[in-house]
Amino acid sequence: MSYCKIIAVTGAAFFLFSVQAEARPWTNEKYITCVATEILNGNLFQCVDSKNNQHLIKMADIEAPELEQPFGPEAKKWLKSTIYNQKIMVKVRGSENDYVLGELYYQKKNLNREMIRQGLAWTDRKNGDSMYQRLERDAHSNGIGLWSDVFAEYPADFRKTHPNDIEHLLKMEQDENLKISEKAPAEH
Repeated sequence: MSYCKIIAVTGAAFFLFSVQAEARPWTNEKYITCVATEILNGNLFQCVDSKNNQHLIKMADIEAPELEQPFGPEAKKWLKSTIYNQKIMVKVRGSENDYVLGELYYQKKNLNREMIRQGLAWTDRKNGDSMYQRLERDAHSNGIGLWSDVFAEYPADFRKTHPNDIEHLLKMEQDENLKISEKAPAEH
């Protein structure tokens, strides 16, 4: 392949990657394509797009347990093992406080729904989507994940007495990632 063709292919690939962060004219929906850099809990993470913009994303329509709740660490661990340092796509549904609300897609799979299916999140009580409700009902009926705990508390209720501190969660995650990166060279 000639040098000019390599430049053309690379330029086209970069263009396609950057276009995905914009509204798609045939759907009028906005998507963010980015790499997940910090997983703060089971439904809150940070990512960086191709223009080096950071986005704080809250997964829409679900409520994962907080880290201090039963199944909170498991929800975070599952999400981190699935998307950390991976290229993901977020279908933007709105914004709330300092973050973007969106549906998370990885390898063409809706991970918001997968979290519910795995028993690692509730359907947001404000969500009327029957697919999310059916997935929660199935997980609950089968006692999967958090549904094995009869005393499981809905995260929004838990946060009334234990509010989230995003800065603290971010610092904890950065410290954890630093420890992992410091260990990695020694293991080779």
